[in-house]
Amino acid sequence: MDTTQQVALDSTLVETLKETTAEQGTSVESVLEDLARKYVREARRKKIQVEFEHYQAMHAELKAKYFGQHVAIHEGRLVDHDPDVVALVKRIRQRFGRTPVMIAQVEDAPVKEFVIRSPRLVRSE
Repeated sequence: MDTTQQVALDSTLVETLKETTAEQGTSVESVLEDLARKYVREARRKKIQVEFEHYQAMHAELKAKYFGQHVAIHEGRLVDHDPDVVALVKRIRQRFGRTPVMIAQVEDAPVKEFVIRSPRLVRSE
């Protein structure tokens, strides 16, 4: 779905943008759309990071009540939980739409630790 949005920009910036996009063989619209997508992606990433920090702070309490279940954290609070992640995601999408909501399975530690073993090369003599 394409919608049109008018945006007011400094005239010097607009001219520079037109020149630069022409030099690169692209369009002002595609550059602005790309920038908007990056902005939205970064804003969502930051929101999930903040929610994860809330999750870490709440982990002991969540572990006591919801160990093994999946929890949804939004605006610093638990908004739903379910052992079935698919059911939880469906409810969260119905309730919050495309708003980022952190969903995690409550385990012993708030962050999983991964050990990656790498092979050692031994010189044969």
